[in-house]
Amino acid sequence: MIDIGKLFRDRMVFVSVMVLLFPLFVNTIRHWVSSIYVLIFILSISAIKQYRWDLKKEEKILLVIFALHVITVSISNALAGWTYASNTWFFSGELRLLAAIPIYLYLRRIPEIWKLLLTGIPIAATIIGLTGISDFLIRYYSGDVAMIFAEGVYGHIFMGNIAALLSITSYLCIDYFKENKYFSKLCGIGAMLAFVAALLSITRNAWLSLIVLYFIAFIISGRARLIISRIRLRQYIIAIAVITPTLYFLSSIDYVKARFERIVEEPVAYFNADRSEILPYTSIGFRFEQWRGVLLAFQEKPLFGHGVGNMANISNRLVREGKLNRMVYLEHNEREGEPTLVHSAYFEYLGDTGIVGFIVTLLMIFYPTYVSIRRRAKSILAWKFVLLNSIAFSVASLTEVPFIRNNWTSVFVVFGVVGFIWLMQEDSKDSRHRNEVNNIGASV
Repeated sequence: MIDIGKLFRDRMVFVSVMVLLFPLFVNTIRHWVSSIYVLIFILSISAIKQYRWDLKKEEKILLVIFALHVITVSISNALAGWTYASNTWFFSGELRLLAAIPIYLYLRRIPEIWKLLLTGIPIAATIIGLTGISDFLIRYYSGDVAMIFAEGVYGHIFMGNIAALLSITSYLCIDYFKENKYFSKLCGIGAMLAFVAALLSITRNAWLSLIVLYFIAFIISGRARLIISRIRLRQYIIAIAVITPTLYFLSSIDYVKARFERIVEEPVAYFNADRSEILPYTSIGFRFEQWRGVLLAFQEKPLFGHGVGNMANISNRLVREGKLNRMVYLEHNEREGEPTLVHSAYFEYLGDTGIVGFIVTLLMIFYPTYVSIRRRAKSILAWKFVLLNSIAFSVASLTEVPFIRNNWTSVFVVFGVVGFIWLMQEDSKDSRHRNEVNNIGASV
C-alpha cells in the first residue's frame, strides 16, 4: 500500500518530478496537465502555513495580482448573479489561479526548480512536434483534407499556441544547455518540430505567435551580432531547410491557402457588408461583431461587467434589441445558458468583468514582462524565458481566452511561476556555471 504520510514527507522530490513531467504530454494525453497541476497544488497547500515571510516585493505583487483576479471575477459574478456559465468558468480557471499562490510559495523552496522544467521542455517540444506532424499526415494521406489540421487531444487552437510556446522555450534552452552538446541539439530539434506542429495546426493566431516570439527572441538574444558565425549560420540553414518544404507543402492544400487568404478577405467583407441584412458568416467577421457587442455591453456595466461566461446571453439580448447583427445569435446558449467566449481575452474580460477586471487581467499578463525587462541586467536567461512566456500568452489572448480553460490556465501558471522564481533567484555570476544542470540533461 502507498504510505501517504511518507509521500507528504518526501513531497519535495515528488513535486520536483511532477514539474519535470508537467510539459511532456501537454496535448498528447488527455487530462495529463490538469492532473499533474492538481497534484502539485495538493502537495503545496502546506506552504501557506510554513511561509517564511521572505518574499521579494515583485513576488508579493505577482501573488496579489493572482488574488485580485479571483476576487474581481467573484465580485463581478456576484453583482451580475451567479449563473451556470459563470460557475463553469470560475471553477475551471479562477480556482487554478488561486491555487497558483500556494504553488508559488512551495516551488520557490525547491532549490533551482527551474532546471527540471527546462529539462522537460525540449522533450515536450519534440513530443508535441511529432504528435502534430503524425496527426496531420494521417489526415492528409487518408484524404481528409476538407478541414485539415493537427489538433492532438484538445483541438488545433490549443495545439498551435502551445506548440509555439514550447518551440520558443525549447529554443531558449539551447543556450541553457550549451555545455551539453547532445541535449543542446535535442533543444534545437524540439524547437523545430514544435515550430512545424504550430504551422500544421493551421491556427492563424499560432502563426502570428511564431513570428512575434522568434522576432523578439532574435532581437534580445544578440543573434543579430552572431549571424555571420559559422556555427550559428549552420543552425539557421538547417532550420530553413526544415521549414521551407513545410510551407511549400502547406501552400498546395486548398484549405490552408483559404485560411491564409481569409485574413484579408473576411475583414473586408465584414466592413463592406449590408448591415440591414444578416451578415454572411465568416470566422473573423463573427469575432468582429462579437467584439462590437462587448463594447455595447461595457457601456451598460463598465465597472465590474456582466460576470464571466455570460456574454453569449448578453449578445443574444442585444440582437433581439436590434443593436447587434443576428449573425452572432446563439440559440443553444439562449436555451441552455452555456458559457461562450468572444475569442479574445481582452474583450472577454472587458465585457465580463468591466474595467476593473480588464486592468487586473492586463497586469496578470504583462507584470512579469515588466519585471523581466527591469531585471535583465541581473539575469542572463531567466528574464528572456519570463518575457517570451508572457508574450506568448499575450498573443494567444488576442483571439482566444486562455484563462478560462483548465489546461491552458495550468500551463500559464506553471510556466509563469517557475520562470518568475528563476528570475527572482538567478544570480548573473552563478548562472554561467551550468555543469550541474547539464548533468541533469545528460541523464534524462
